[in-house]
Formats: sequence, structure tokens, C-alpha cells
Amino acid sequence: MVNFLLPITFFSKTYTYSLAEPTAMISVVVFTLIIVIQLFRYPNRVVEVIPSQKAFLLGGLFWVCQLVSMFLSYCVSGESKLTSGIIHSSIILLGWTLAVYLSWAVIQLTVRSTDDEKKFVKAGLVGLAFYLLFVIVPQFLVLFHFEKITSYVNFLASLFEQRWRTMGGYDIYAHGSYVTTQHRINGFEPEASYLANLLGVVYLPLLIGLTVSRHSLWKTTISKNKQLIGNTIFTFSVLLTLVLAKTTTGILTAGIAFILWMIWSKNGFRAFLFSTLILSGFLLFVAYFKVSIVHTTFNQFLFAKGGTDNRLGGTIALAITFLQHPLWGVGSGFTSFFIVQNVPEVTTHNFEYQHLYSQYGFPILSDFLGWLATFGIIIVIPALWLLIRLILKSYKMQLVYKNSSWEKAIHISFITMIVLAAFSSIFILKIYLWPYLLMFFFYRQHLIRLGKEQKQ
Repeated sequence: MVNFLLPITFFSKTYTYSLAEPTAMISVVVFTLIIVIQLFRYPNRVVEVIPSQKAFLLGGLFWVCQLVSMFLSYCVSGESKLTSGIIHSSIILLGWTLAVYLSWAVIQLTVRSTDDEKKFVKAGLVGLAFYLLFVIVPQFLVLFHFEKITSYVNFLASLFEQRWRTMGGYDIYAHGSYVTTQHRINGFEPEASYLANLLGVVYLPLLIGLTVSRHSLWKTTISKNKQLIGNTIFTFSVLLTLVLAKTTTGILTAGIAFILWMIWSKNGFRAFLFSTLILSGFLLFVAYFKVSIVHTTFNQFLFAKGGTDNRLGGTIALAITFLQHPLWGVGSGFTSFFIVQNVPEVTTHNFEYQHLYSQYGFPILSDFLGWLATFGIIIVIPALWLLIRLILKSYKMQLVYKNSSWEKAIHISFITMIVLAAFSSIFILKIYLWPYLLMFFFYRQHLIRLGKEQKQ
């Protein structure tokens, strides 16, 4: 069962806009079935998927705070297209709550030992390899005008690509898929930046952890050196995908991940990575001035990025909204209304704002500020405190199990994921989606297992 968990999350298409994103994906059905099957096979484990009294208390606090903040915001906004309304917002919030519970429960029932952990990671990386080979590579070929493969890419997109609702005649999938319309790589994600988050936050940390620890995850008949070479090539493939995806998030994530990779590494491998960094930097410097496509890409998405009015205006509006409602936040489903109220007028003179955001709702373009503005410090501060405790526990366990390459790999992966997720949250990071929830509860379950073993 554990082998299905991460691979199924690649299929991120949503089948309705009426529910929260995670509950509108195929994964919710698969995970529910896995939980039911596991409980049927092991009925004595039902007690393990009943949340603790502390969890019920925290969940209840979260819901009370959100219902109060939504009611207060509704008193200000009234009925508006810029809000989801109290009823629909509550349905969406219930979907997010269900996604958190199912992610925790499915990990609780399937990842119970070191072998299960290795199967979980191995299945995810094998799924990623197939994803890169059969989805990402064809999309790259389309960008280089391999017309014969366009129908294949569009066909896969019609089956599995997650798409935003078309508003005001603005359709970024008009030519059959995102990649054929926008000429940017997205996998099955709704946009390129979401692919960058998926690869950078979920999978790169695992590969970095494996290469640094030199743990033999694959067949024992394959030598450690060969596994290191294979994992290193795999890691560089993901880094290259992030850069070629032509998104600011991807380029910056690749750079930060590479620096973290060097910091974690030691001796000869660190020297190899440093040499690679110097060589790559030199080649990119030359290509920036000599190769037009490289020059255009880095200017468009990094050095001279244009069209940032909405991101800047939305970020400022979120900060103002949080300062106006620091304790409770404005409630789920009502953030858009207050963004439009607080967005600086100078950033509104563009097509996207005037014809989409001001009419149908302004999306959260900086998720960390979005969490603060939506949930307030009464929710965000305790959540951060729980996360910090988990990080400290990871370092504590690493001191105890410092001679275990697997525990070292997971520790490095977890800390790397936290750093990259913190960076990505400056922009867009939907932490309530299945891959991020699964990985968080996977690392948490790993630390709980180590704590139990230490007490024995």
C-alpha cells in the first residue's frame, strides 16, 4: 500500500471547483480506500487513527477562530463575488481539514517501520523518474518545436492536468495545454511555479539526503559508488528541470537547493559540487551574453522580470490586511476581498487586475503573509511552535542515531524541505496539497518511531 502514496499525487487534476482542491483530486479516493483496506486487514489499528485529545483541542480552536473571523469579515464584506461566503468557505475549510486527517491517517497505517519508510521514498523517486521521462521530457520537446509530440502532450494534459477556472475569457490552456499555450513546463500542475514547488520542496530534499548520507536505497547488488553516481545524476536532472521550467521560483529554488547540497556535503563530494558550481556559473555567465534564449530567460524571470505589479500590490495588501486583523485574521474565503480593499492603486493599472482580480477575486501571491492575514497569529504562532519542536527533535535524534546513514538521510531531507518550503512560502506554496501533507507526516512519523525505539 505504501508504494502508491506519493506516485498517485502526481495526478493533480481537480474534478470540481466546488470543493477544496485536495478533496477534488483522485488521491482522496485512493487514500480513503487504502485506509479502509488497512483497517479491514488490521482492525485493531482503528484506535491509531483516532486523533488525540490534544489534536481535537487544537482542531477545535482552529475551527472556532476561523468561524469567528469569517463571521466578522462577512459583516464587513456582505455578499460579494470577491468572497466565498460563510457556507462555501466552511465547506472548503472542511475539505482542507479532511485532507490533513487523511494524510496523517494513511501515513499512520502504512509507514510503520524502516522498511516501510524506504519503500515510501523509493516508490516516490521511481514515480518521479517516470514523471520526468514521460511527462516533463515531452513537454521540453514541445518547447523546441517537436510538433509531432504536441498531440501526445495535449492528450495527457486533457486527462491529468490541473487547470484554473477560465475567467473573463482569459484561458492559459487555450491551445490544448499549459505548455503549448504558455510555452513553459508545468507537468500536470496548473502553472510552472507549482511544478517548481513540487520538485523543489518534495523530491529534491530526498535526493540531497540520499547523496549526502550515501545510503544504499536501491538494490544491494549495486555498489555504493554507483548508487551515489545515479542519485547525483538524478538530482542534477531535477535541478536542470527547475531552471528550464522558466519560472522565478524554479530558478531561485534550484540555486538555494544547490547551496544547501554543498553545505550538507563533506570532503571530496563538496569539492566536486563547488567545482560544478564555478563551472556552471562561468558557462551561464558566457551564455547570458552569447545565447539569446538564455539571456531572454534570465531577464524575463530573474534580472529584469516584468509584470510584477499584481505580486507587489498583493503582497503589500496582505501585509496591510494582517496589520489590520493581526489576532484572528480575516478568515478563510475572505482574504481576497481585503486584498482588493488594500491593494495600492498604483499597482492596479494592468489587464490582469482590472479584468480578473478586481472582478472575480485576488489570489494570495505570498503564502506566508496569506497565512497571517487569513488565520492570524492565534493560529500561525502555535503552528510554527509545533514545527520548531519537530525540527529540534530531528536534531536530537540525529545525535542519537549519528552512525545510521538512513536516519542521516531523513534528517537532511527534512531540514532541507523546511528551508525550501520557507523560501517558497514567500511566493506561492499550497501546503494543504497532498504531496506536502504526506511528506510532513512522513517525517513526523519517522521521528515518532525513533523516539519510541530510543525509550525501549
